[in-house]
Amino acid sequence: MKIMKKLLLGVLLLATIASCKKSDDEISCEVSVAGIAGSYRITKIVLTITALPDQDITTTLLDPCGLSGVFQLKADKSVVYTETPACGGDGTGTWDVVSGNININHSGNGYDFPNAAASSAITGWDCSTLTLTESVGGGQSYKYTLTKQ
Repeated sequence: MKIMKKLLLGVLLLATIASCKKSDDEISCEVSVAGIAGSYRITKIVLTITALPDQDITTTLLDPCGLSGVFQLKADKSVVYTETPACGGDGTGTWDVVSGNININHSGNGYDFPNAAASSAITGWDCSTLTLTESVGGGQSYKYTLTKQ
């Protein structure tokens, strides 16, 4: 009788393990509006100039207000930019993802990127860190790292 119970318990345990499958609710890291929508803060900006070493220019371009800024990229393709209350650089606008590029346009006094409605290539996306590269000509580009909040 004890052997039967152990055998039955073993079979049930094996059946339980075998029936496990991945959840259908896993987070999608697809490069799309739905996959990227969320709130982000710029955490790093690197300037690349051909034949020169990359330069971290985060604190050169972003003052404390810009460092506090959060881009809320919403699923309806609207964007809300907010800074800490003392800064007042809030703004609204639009964003979209097309062919592996992102375009973020917002009005307000805060940090504006990409430059003047330029499109930035999505060069990295792991569901929490978004990396964008914006070529500005003359062998120069900016690489933005945005961290999901």
